[in-house]
Amino acid sequence: MQTNHLKFSSFQVRSIAMNFLPANNKKIDKTDHEILSILHKEARISMTELGKRVHLTSQAVRNRLDRLTDLGVVHHYTVNVNCPIYGYKTHALIKITPHSGFMKSLLDYLTQCHSHINHCYQITGAQTLSIDSYFTDEAELQEFIDTIQKWGDYEIELVLRDILLSEGDE
Repeated sequence: MQTNHLKFSSFQVRSIAMNFLPANNKKIDKTDHEILSILHKEARISMTELGKRVHLTSQAVRNRLDRLTDLGVVHHYTVNVNCPIYGYKTHALIKITPHSGFMKSLLDYLTQCHSHINHCYQITGAQTLSIDSYFTDEAELQEFIDTIQKWGDYEIELVLRDILLSEGDE
């Protein structure tokens, strides 16, 4: 008997609203929500084990997951690296307001830079971009800042620690 495995350390979902109605009018049912909830907590679970928990075969779970991906509910699969253990010990949240006409140059640099950028968001408010990033040390962070400051103004916040929130925690 072959066991189907889908192993990722992070599972990202765009929407899990109970009454979500995709463009093709296929509702996401209770079982879909259950699958997404389990994957959110245990992304490395095998399709066989997931199927047992939701009372479906592993192939039926795979089909549902493929459908959720096609609908855009599941955005992508990703590996969530423990950056401090991997050698990136400085975690910084950087907000940037690009100088007029420099957004493209800044985005080109961010796309190609060697710093470990987890996420880059276009945001509302005083700044235009928010970057969640990791660096090997403060010297590498300073090099990064020295480079980006020619394209815009910035604000840095260093992350002191991760607070993992799970269902049921208060």
